[in-house]
Amino acid sequence: MNSRLVAIAFACLTALLLVNPYVYAQGVGASGSIIGTVVDPSGAVIPKVNIVAVDTARGTRYAATSSDAGQYRLTALLPADYSVTAQIAGFETQTQTGVVVNVGATVIVDFHLGITAAGQTVEVTATPPVVETE
Repeated sequence: MNSRLVAIAFACLTALLLVNPYVYAQGVGASGSIIGTVVDPSGAVIPKVNIVAVDTARGTRYAATSSDAGQYRLTALLPADYSVTAQIAGFETQTQTGVVVNVGATVIVDFHLGITAAGQTVEVTATPPVVETE
């Protein structure tokens, strides 16, 4: 009787993993990344820029800060459509929408922030190229 109960429990767990791709994807590391560089109008890098990627379907937010070299990296993102925003005082806030992250892919989203005294926001709607890392 116990072996039959174990077999049923195993079958139910297996069915749950096969039916729910998000549970399966998280378990095997099926994710992607967004990376990029933030620069000013002269091409100089901007450190300490707040970067936020939002999964447009689920509302899940992922955050990073650009390094001293102006580079940022968002990893372990579930495959989805994202909007990515770069924001720092003294520069315009910029959002890029339609950023599609696929399993195993690294998407490059660079930002070119203009200098501003007022709180301007610029929205860029484009599909950046996918960089295959393997």
